[in-house]
Parts: sequence; structure tokens; C-alpha cells
Amino acid sequence: MEAHRKRCLSEASAAYTRLLERDRPADPTAEQRALIFKFAPRLYLVDGEFFPLKDIVAILHPDRPVIGYHLFWEDDIAYPADNDPCDHEIVWIEYDPATLKVVRVSTYFHGRVLSPAGAVDEANAHDGQAWIGVEWGFHGSVPWGATELVAETFKKHWELAHIKARDLPRSPLARGWPSSYPGDLAAYSTFSIPHDPAPALRQPGLIYVSRWPMAVLNRYCLRYNFATKTEWPWLAVEKP
Repeated sequence: MEAHRKRCLSEASAAYTRLLERDRPADPTAEQRALIFKFAPRLYLVDGEFFPLKDIVAILHPDRPVIGYHLFWEDDIAYPADNDPCDHEIVWIEYDPATLKVVRVSTYFHGRVLSPAGAVDEANAHDGQAWIGVEWGFHGSVPWGATELVAETFKKHWELAHIKARDLPRSPLARGWPSSYPGDLAAYSTFSIPHDPAPALRQPGLIYVSRWPMAVLNRYCLRYNFATKTEWPWLAVEKP
């Protein structure tokens, strides 16, 4: 993963290959596949979201009842030239195998892991499918009940996209992209457009059982590079 972070992709892929030769990912059983679709989150976008969802990969941990849903958006409004032709975000759903109730909803949000308690009750009220708001252009994944936790980041990103973007130099690779976000902060914080991830999950080769998500994504799933992120919520170390 360290080589991957440095964009030493041949070195990273070789190491990922050796790892997966020792601990191979498995195809899900019919029961595991049903769990992955049962707990697939309900995504809600901001009106006017420019970037489509390229792919979604679901990885079930072999030893713990948790599923990582890895979302790959077409790009990030702030990073057209970062050599990652996508924006990688993650939603983790932990569940009780006995009751099939959600016990924790976590997301990766700009270097932090968000796990608000209210998201659990809201998910269970919708048969285990957690509500996830997706930030315009930047695609930070916001669980139900986390709005206050991310208010400062929302304001900062809205100012960047709405006000400062007009004065920043534009990368040639951002041609055709919006020059700025047109709405106010209230509109930027309103997630009103539902997006069902299930059709994308039904594409072949995008569901696995493994404890090594980054290796599986690199060697089994995607033909394009992506940024490495925290593999599981209990491994998170917040950015300073």
C-alpha cells in the first residue's frame, strides 16, 4: 500500500499479487451475496452532481461481519491531474449475523471515519440499507446523523467550489467540467437525488470475500488506478 500511495504501481501490484497468492480472495456464497445486496447503502446525491459513479465493489471480511462498499466516482472536482482517474470512497456496514440487524455504519470522509449512532437506527428502519449523502464534486460519504460533524468541511468545500474556483487556475484535464458550484451552501448540503448502487454491483467480478481490499481492487477488479484508503474502519488513523 505504501508503494501504491507513491504511485509505484508495478511494485505495488507485484506485492499485492504475492499477498493474494498466500491468502486468496473467495467468490461469495449465495448467502454472502444476498447479504451484500441486503445491506447495500441508499445513496443520495446533491442536485447537479457532475461525476457519475463508475464502479462499486463490495468486499466482505472473511472473519468479521462487515462489508466494505468501495465507490469509484468518475473523478474529484479538486484533483483532475492527480493521476487517479476516479475518486475512491468507502461505506462500511457492520451487522449482527444472528439478527441480521445493522450494528454500525461507517464511512471514509476526507481522512476521517464517521460512525454516528443515529445511522444505525435509520438503516434498520429501512431493512438494513443505510442512508448515505454524497458530497457534490468531492464525494465525501456522509452517514445519517453526521451533518453537524462535517459542517465545517462542507462550508470549506462549498467556498472552494462556489467562490474560489472561479479564480483558481484550471487544469487542461478539467476541460468540460463545471467551473464552479452554482448553488448556495444550503443547496450544497441537500441530498435529494436517489442513486441505487445495486445495478452496478451486479456487474461480474465486483464482489469478493477477503481481508485485503486494496490488493483485491488492484489485482481482481479495476483496470484503472485509484487512491488507497483505510481498508477497514478499525484500522483508521486520522490525518492531522
